[in-house]
Amino acid sequence: MADLPAAAPADHSVRDRMVAVLFAIGIALPGLALTWTWSRTLTRFENRSAAPWPAFGWSRDFPAAFDAAFSDRFGGRDALVQFHHGALLRMFGVSSLSTVMVGNDGWYYWLGEDGHSLDRHYRGTMEFPQGRVDDTVAEFRRRNEWLAARGIAYLVVVVPEKFTIYPEHLPAWVARSPGATPYDRVRDALRREGHVTFVDLRPALLAAKSRERLYFKTDSHWNYNGAMVGYDEIMRVIQEKLGDKLPQIVPAKQPPYTPGMDFYSGDLLGMLGMASRIREDDVAPFGKALAELERHCPRRVEKNEPQGIRSYECGRPELPRAVVLRDSMADLWVPMLTTNFSRIVYASTYALGRALIEREKPDIVIDELVERKLNWPGTFP
Repeated sequence: MADLPAAAPADHSVRDRMVAVLFAIGIALPGLALTWTWSRTLTRFENRSAAPWPAFGWSRDFPAAFDAAFSDRFGGRDALVQFHHGALLRMFGVSSLSTVMVGNDGWYYWLGEDGHSLDRHYRGTMEFPQGRVDDTVAEFRRRNEWLAARGIAYLVVVVPEKFTIYPEHLPAWVARSPGATPYDRVRDALRREGHVTFVDLRPALLAAKSRERLYFKTDSHWNYNGAMVGYDEIMRVIQEKLGDKLPQIVPAKQPPYTPGMDFYSGDLLGMLGMASRIREDDVAPFGKALAELERHCPRRVEKNEPQGIRSYECGRPELPRAVVLRDSMADLWVPMLTTNFSRIVYASTYALGRALIEREKPDIVIDELVERKLNWPGTFP
């Protein structure tokens, strides 16, 4: 038999030193990266607050709290999370987040902050207690009465979730409950009472979606086309309520879309770490509509306002004044609504702040909220 080569020596000093150095660097980097990430308050992809650093103490709770805070900030976390998200999405077509669902034909769906919005508002597999309906209706009624006593008109408008208007792009296993949705129950209760004006946008949106796309595929919000449909619906009601104070409605203008140039990558892809890799045609570019508003009256009032408050004014005192209680769905209404009022204040809240109303003395209060937050006004009486 041929002679075997000599066995490799057990001691490779150069190799061993290199491995040891690389191992030490790899172990040290996550900790050293805290120099830049120590004060981080939000995680990059999950759309949640980072675990807070605990106060040092000799207790059983400290190690777990420290581990949670460190895990949200250690070096390389963002790259590893992004790789994990991308691998699951590209290789298996599934989402790595319980709050984001991958639909068909390039559509993605937001399942709410707790991951159960679809179950609660579409599938009916999670209960929406009657008590929540009653509390919500009672709060709308209280707000209406309080405002009416001051001569202020009031209307409630609920923006439907994407899965309510575009269920055909949901995974095939998702079935809609045959029973009434929470949206239906609140609307019907308000109509039976007959005191609060409630604008149901669903019929208009369902009718319009055959003409143009009304929601982003990759975002949790409607697009500018959808917001225009909602604007037309609420402005007719607003004009009925205000009468001569609002003699005409400024029509919304669709921003021009340039095929091959206007693209968008929504917040759902951002949560999955895929914003730079997947995009959709931005068929109604909101940025162009916002730029058009900034060139015309009214203009945003620049002053030190509380967080979540944005005010616009126009030198036309004959026009009415308004306050909009809103969430992010109303962002796209700003270029449209604003042009109809001498002063309009957008407040990012589900609560009716009496001090704000008494300060602004509006002619009308518009209470806008997204479908999954339908019960939130009842928690802010």
